[in-house]
Order: sequence, then structure tokens, then C-alpha cells
Amino acid sequence: MEQVNLEYRGKQITATLGQGQTLSGETLPQEAPPMWYVTIGGTALTKFPATPVDTEASVRDRILAWVKAHPDMLDRDQIVLGGG
Repeated sequence: MEQVNLEYRGKQITATLGQGQTLSGETLPQEAPPMWYVTIGGTALTKFPATPVDTEASVRDRILAWVKAHPDMLDRDQIVLGGG
């Protein structure tokens, strides 16, 4: 499993497993752990570490917990890349 898709409140959210590079293609150090990169409509939202026991259901649960804690991030107009 390298990608998990879900729809939440009419928004398509995708988590992609990155191993060795970021979404922008930047190479990570070999010791960097695999990460799930979460996007909405192709716009980066957040990331979280992958675990060896991840399942599609567990990744979905983590995504849902994050979007419920950050409901304002469902509106792409509220996303400011680069932190400001």
C-alpha cells in the first residue's frame, strides 16, 4: 500500500507513502523514516510518520483525526504554503 484515498465532506484527500523523497522530489537522508504525505486536491496539508503496522484503515483513521482537528484546512483557500 503506497496510497490511501478518502472523501471527507466532499473533499478528496490523499495520503501518499514517501520513502526517500518529499513530495517536491527532494531526496531525504537514508536514515529518514518513511512518511505519509497528506494532500487535498494536490495541495500539501500535513505529514506523519509511517509505521510497519499501518493498514489502509489505520491510515484513514489518522487522516480523519487530523482533518477533524483542523477543519479550516479543508478549504484550500485557507492553506498558506511556506507558513506565511
